[in-house]
Amino acid sequence: MAESKYVGDFKLRGVYSEALLVGFIVFCKSPDEDGNHWIPALMIDQNHQGNGYAKAAMKKLIHLMEQNGCKTLMIGHRPDNFIAGNLYESLGFQRASEDIIDGEIIRFLQLN
Repeated sequence: MAESKYVGDFKLRGVYSEALLVGFIVFCKSPDEDGNHWIPALMIDQNHQGNGYAKAAMKKLIHLMEQNGCKTLMIGHRPDNFIAGNLYESLGFQRASEDIIDGEIIRFLQLN
């Protein structure tokens, strides 16, 4: 979260259940040099995991990014985080390669 105060391209949004903050998502409002928009972080408080908040937040972000002309969304996760991998796959994200890059599996989602 602190990084979003110093990286001008990072946008931070809370994930809420009613009025209760249950997590946050960080995304880049501008594409990188390859035209990809990155999601550096999606975190749900451990006391609220398993309730669908991450999936709902990702769906809203995907819709927002589509409306703003984004063509490709990118996200990474640790190889042992099978829950994140399954979540991203359920939303249509595909592995960018079989390689682990900087300790993460990199996934992408092509948008219309």
